[in-house]
Amino acid sequence: MRRFDTVFLDRDGTLNRRVVGDWIREPEDFILLPGVGETLGRWTRAGLRLIVVSNQRGLQIGRLTRPQLDRVHAHMHDLLAPFGARLDAVYVAETGTGPRTKPAPGMLLDARNDFPAIDFARSVMIGDALRDVEAGAAVGCATILLATDEQREPLLTEARARSVRVDHLLPALTDCTPVVLSTQN
Repeated sequence: MRRFDTVFLDRDGTLNRRVVGDWIREPEDFILLPGVGETLGRWTRAGLRLIVVSNQRGLQIGRLTRPQLDRVHAHMHDLLAPFGARLDAVYVAETGTGPRTKPAPGMLLDARNDFPAIDFARSVMIGDALRDVEAGAAVGCATILLATDEQREPLLTEARARSVRVDHLLPALTDCTPVVLSTQN
């Protein structure tokens, strides 16, 4: 039996290129990272439930509108479709703080309310920031932190200082398949 049946995914910096210091407001600004479509397509074909959980504080501060975000997410689905990748849901935290905003686990709890079959012990949270893995760890998910060689040591040092559990540290989403599709021991 496969170890995981649900994968929670951060969006910016995990699935797509992050726009440093700004928000992705237009579909053409949403650019998938190399290999993400193929990877998510493989996970979809394997029967995994794929759920995006994304902090989007730009909505709260007026840098992004809900219709803009909806168009960006429609484009994200369109980009993934040719690879056979299917996202089961996309959850967004619209404020900079609160119970739904990572590192709080509110979006993951919302997902379990909407998908009662989710078992956090059979789920993994993947993201490129400590707040992502912190949200997953808070509900008992396994965690994968994405970090380049340059980011690795500073992030691990910060994780230890903040007592954030990082189960796996990998360079990119495309490197996660052996963990995500692993079987239980």
